[in-house]
Amino acid sequence: MLAAKLHGKTSILVKDAPGFAVNRFFVPFLNEAARMLEEGLADIPTIEEGAKRGFKIGMGPFQLMNVTGIPIAVHAATTLGNELGHFYAPAAILKAQMEKKENWNLEGKADESKIQAVIDRLYGVCLGVAAALADEGVASIEDTDRGAKIGLRWAMGPFEIMNKIGIAKTCELVEEIAKKYSDFKMPAILKKQRDIGKPFAFRWVDLEVKDGIAWITLNRPEAMNALNEAVFVQIDEQFSKAENLPDVKAIVFQGAGKAFVAGADVRYFVQNIKAGKISATVDFTRKGHELLLRIENSKKLTVAHLDGLSLGGGSELALACQAIVATKAGSMGFPETGIGIYPGLGGMLRFARHAGPELAKYYTFTGTTISAKDAFDLGIVTKLVEPSEAESAIKALISEGKPDKYRSRKLPDNFKALAQICTPGNVEILLSGKAPDSVPADLGAKTVKVMGYKAPLALKVANEIIDRQVGKAIPDAVEIELGRLTEIFSTADALEGLSSLGRKRPEFKGA
Repeated sequence: MLAAKLHGKTSILVKDAPGFAVNRFFVPFLNEAARMLEEGLADIPTIEEGAKRGFKIGMGPFQLMNVTGIPIAVHAATTLGNELGHFYAPAAILKAQMEKKENWNLEGKADESKIQAVIDRLYGVCLGVAAALADEGVASIEDTDRGAKIGLRWAMGPFEIMNKIGIAKTCELVEEIAKKYSDFKMPAILKKQRDIGKPFAFRWVDLEVKDGIAWITLNRPEAMNALNEAVFVQIDEQFSKAENLPDVKAIVFQGAGKAFVAGADVRYFVQNIKAGKISATVDFTRKGHELLLRIENSKKLTVAHLDGLSLGGGSELALACQAIVATKAGSMGFPETGIGIYPGLGGMLRFARHAGPELAKYYTFTGTTISAKDAFDLGIVTKLVEPSEAESAIKALISEGKPDKYRSRKLPDNFKALAQICTPGNVEILLSGKAPDSVPADLGAKTVKVMGYKAPLALKVANEIIDRQVGKAIPDAVEIELGRLTEIFSTADALEGLSSLGRKRPEFKGA
């Protein structure tokens, strides 16, 4: 796992088995497409379109084989067939196409009347094989999905698709495949889940204890470890377990893949706004605050291992820890005002405790990325290390005792201009859309330009919250943040910003 992370890769855990996890169902995906063509169930354009719609992918199986090489598909299917049985063996038409040394002809129009039959057949094979490999203990359902989404760029993993179409429907489709191919057996995991009558539940937060250190890993790299209700519940569960282990001296939070935590899953917020359930967002945020306060006040040393991007709620989780051990790949950022809201999990108040309210305003107003080096210079990051040195740095922290998290520090010279631009008088000028005269002209112009892309109401409310939090105890400051959530999520700008994320630049109206 560490080797993969050091190389910037996302790892999944698999048994030594034919096809491992991904190829185990991806090769049958290609092979079954050829079998459908061979049987006359549908032509190539129809199978291509059905595959693209069913799996939300850009290329269908025949185009993929053209790109990667038909001989590779034949070789892979032959290998799996030899190891696992006839079901996996290459279709005769697939071998014939290889012998012709020609690509598949993709031209033609899809037959809409046959699209659903294609999707059902591909689902039956791919979902059935994914369930079979999980049954055999080759990989977990989470890692199987992860392999599909990260390795194959599927929009959803096999088990997520099962949940979406329903376990009962999944069983129907897989049973049809089991009837068609005598050596493919209905996976027990599917029958058991059908009997339970519930969708599959995913584990996104892992706990490992080693040498007195509890490592809590947010293991959702395909979503950059974004926070949602289920993830928060699982963090709480694993943190509680770690706190209750007498031999554990430190609890470390880290993210799998290239990110620490890339904020909250904003789809949840959008759904609540549209459903008129903003109170659910407030309740979710309150529970988040309660967890972060427990992390900050734990009797055990709590550490954020910041070895990748963190945004919004991810940066707020890191700031709640008693210490941060970061690598040069680590960073923080508060992009919320750019999507119509404000940082709502204590990021503003904890950043202000470290570096002052002026800098808290600057980074909240602009969303500017804070590098691990800058955070170290500001005293926010406790230790800045090479990736391979993180564990030894955490052990050193344990031996040194808990750091004085909010000790007073002198502001480094290179941050003074940023702080100056957000003094009370200058903030009033900035919020009016002008650059203060008391700061360098280029900095003033750049700050005004960046703030021009942010939601005006979010900037105003964030400014007021930071001012009111000065001098307050952290629990009281938290209540100030919570007290403005209903107001901010009720704005048209919040819906516009949250809905636009990842699609287009939002157009804020100041309402």
